[in-house]
Amino acid sequence: MPLRLLESIQRRLRSLRQRDTANEELSEELQFHLQTLADRHIARGLSPEQAQRAARAEFGDVNAATEAAYESRGTALVDDLMQDLRYGVRSLRRQPAFTLVTVLTLALGIGACTAIFSLVNAVMLRSLPYGDASRLVYLYMPNPRLKELPPEALGPSNADFFDIRQQAHSFSSMTMFDQKTMNLMMDGKAQRIGVAKVDASFFHTLETAPLMGRVFNEEDQQPGNDHAVILSYSLWQSLYGGAADVLHRTITLNDTRYSIAAVMPRDFGYPHHTDLPYGDGRIEATQVWVPYTLTAAQRADREQTSINAMARLKPGVTISEAQAEMSAIVARLEPLHKGFLFKGMTALVKPMNVQVLGQVRPLMSLLLGAVGFVLLIACGNAANLLLARAASRRHELGVRATLGARRGRLIRQMLTESLLLGAAAGAVGIALASLFIRVLLRLNPGDIPDMNAVALDGRALAFLVLVSIATSVAFGALPALTATRINVAEFLSSAGTRGLVADRRGLRKTLVTAQVALVVVLLTGAGLFVRSYLNVLSVDTGFSPATIGMNVSLTPAYDTAEKNDAFYADLLERVQARHGVYAAGLVNFLPLTNSESMNTLEVEGYANRKSQLVETRSITPNYLTAMQTPILRGRNFTPEEKSQSTSHVVMVNEVFAKRFLAGGDPIGRHLRYESNRPWSTVVGVVADTRNMNTEVAAAPQVYDAFFQTGNPPLRGAFLVVRSTMAKDVAIADLLATVRSMDPAVVVSDVHVMSELTEHANAPRRFQTTLLTVFSSTALFLAVVGVYGLLAYSVRQRTGEIGLRMALGSSRSGIMRLVLREGLSLLVAGLCLGIAGAVFFSRMLRGFLYGVPALDPVTFVAVPALLALATLAACLVPSMRAAATDPMVALRHE
Repeated sequence: MPLRLLESIQRRLRSLRQRDTANEELSEELQFHLQTLADRHIARGLSPEQAQRAARAEFGDVNAATEAAYESRGTALVDDLMQDLRYGVRSLRRQPAFTLVTVLTLALGIGACTAIFSLVNAVMLRSLPYGDASRLVYLYMPNPRLKELPPEALGPSNADFFDIRQQAHSFSSMTMFDQKTMNLMMDGKAQRIGVAKVDASFFHTLETAPLMGRVFNEEDQQPGNDHAVILSYSLWQSLYGGAADVLHRTITLNDTRYSIAAVMPRDFGYPHHTDLPYGDGRIEATQVWVPYTLTAAQRADREQTSINAMARLKPGVTISEAQAEMSAIVARLEPLHKGFLFKGMTALVKPMNVQVLGQVRPLMSLLLGAVGFVLLIACGNAANLLLARAASRRHELGVRATLGARRGRLIRQMLTESLLLGAAAGAVGIALASLFIRVLLRLNPGDIPDMNAVALDGRALAFLVLVSIATSVAFGALPALTATRINVAEFLSSAGTRGLVADRRGLRKTLVTAQVALVVVLLTGAGLFVRSYLNVLSVDTGFSPATIGMNVSLTPAYDTAEKNDAFYADLLERVQARHGVYAAGLVNFLPLTNSESMNTLEVEGYANRKSQLVETRSITPNYLTAMQTPILRGRNFTPEEKSQSTSHVVMVNEVFAKRFLAGGDPIGRHLRYESNRPWSTVVGVVADTRNMNTEVAAAPQVYDAFFQTGNPPLRGAFLVVRSTMAKDVAIADLLATVRSMDPAVVVSDVHVMSELTEHANAPRRFQTTLLTVFSSTALFLAVVGVYGLLAYSVRQRTGEIGLRMALGSSRSGIMRLVLREGLSLLVAGLCLGIAGAVFFSRMLRGFLYGVPALDPVTFVAVPALLALATLAACLVPSMRAAATDPMVALRHE
């Protein structure tokens, strides 16, 4: 059976390749048979003419025999399709305006859909550069008593990690790692790079191998042996030009020389800042991996938490099973802790995919839904255009049916034309998708994992092909089915003016109504997003947008608090003396840099909750002046309050004063961070600032005097400057000042505060821009649809309009007739659309800021905007109808 099938396929392919030769052979064979019969008749005494007639009569219908032989080849369907394609191309070329409008309409929807799919593909579908990422989990140790901290904020301590690794049976491997930044010295210049401290099982847990070289082993983790590093592919290329001998070279980090042990593949950069719930926002992707070394005392430390812990589930082990085991282990470890941070701790096992993609999954679903609506509207427009075209071809279709064309044959011909339109739209859609992807990358908000990997790859192109085919069938099937319902007898009896059901105005109205309804839903969603975005932009951040901020990180040479204080004090003095500098200050954590410090707090005279936490910041006296953050009550720090020997003073923000110091004057009240620490006196109340996010209300915060803390800032200090000079000039002058003090000191994260605000608002701007673009496109397509329907209706009703005007109807009456038809579509679409908008807007609550889901302003503005757009679309057809000459119209009828 397979051999026979293979032979049949080969014969059909040979027939297609040698079609002309086969036709000649068939003709010669038929002529041979006819001539043989004719010769027999001549031998019986008939004349040649009589013999030929007798041979034809005996042989039968030559055309039927030719057709039968042709069918036996098995290529008739292919030939018919090729004929349909050639006819379809000629037919579409005869109507270039129709073809162009249809192709561009569909291309908009297909291109937008493909661009969003490319985004979803890169973020959600594309395989991560790890082995079976679905088996990777993060391990957290949340403390329900610390209500200010989310569950993902606390990882296990060093000792807990090693105990869990020893006792757990759900994991095939576990790893601990941490993010940091280090100073890279190259050609006498220092730059700040993202670094991950990882243990020997890190790459094994991720099941990732280096491009060249070796990964870390247990020996690399021993103190004193930690001088090997692994480079990212990008750093290998930028520093060493992809040199093959890189494994024999060294690199200097924080004044320490390291040997290069390996280079990772191009697409590996874990951990990115988006991979972790509280990742370092300065590290877009890790560039260097260094060994995580611990002394015996550090391995036994059970009271400090600063690590990230990850594990790989064993095959067959579920999340719930791992969670149950982790909870039991943590319950045994909890009594071993003495500090407040871990008392009452629990366990949390969270899949890495959920942690990384959980925040963006709703957004991806929203964008896919929105662009799907745009594609549906585009398909509706194309279907309406095809219905109008089919109505204009009613005579052609009737004649073909009368001549014997089967309905299936006519449907196939019309679907072939739809496929041609879809193919052309897909080709244009590739260009539009590429353009849309470039726009997406420019709008990159920075919080979407792997968004820089968005590309028009093979999977995206395959999706485009499938969408093109699906849309071709979707918009072509309905016109093909309705236009080919032909009553041949009635068509003939009416001389070709009736008998077919091609002019389906009711169907076209239904399509336009559905388009309007979809547009209402999209516009309502966009309106809610725009209103939310405007609310975010109007938020008072509490600081000046023109203030310059930069991180100044010292080298390990500044290994004492005294050396740190001396450098930063000298830096402030020099900067303050520069021309154009109005005020300069220091802070350990700058607002909107994704960094924060928290401390336990006890307030005198307040019903304190055990282990309550507040945000803390260390600032110099002129910090608030440079940031233009007002002091509402009391005073600022004085220059004398910088020594640890002086009485400790603090300032608090307005939220803190209202929550903890209500019922009296907050100035002079006392608080302390721990019960064994001395009390600090509140000397001022500062206006609230947005520190972590512009959309998150200010939390209670305490300000310490920068030089009173006695602890060097872990991530360097941020220098903030308010200058009267131009931004670029001021920044260049500040950088030169720092380099003049110590060229090895790294200055990074140089921003004007307005840039940080824009970056914080980037996710909101990204969502709002895309939804607004999609809804605007949908509105344009719907307006075109209404215009097209009314223009076609006016053209089809020319005779009726002429008769009405001949019978005395005024031009204004004709205009009202057409406007009534258009506005009736609007009303029907609005009723359906508002009902849909009420339903879908409730799903958008998590995306909104300061706007209710059923926002009355939006629900009034959208119908008003759509009414104006629809009225504009109705004006031209109604004016054209009113300008109809009744005599010409009746003569045409």
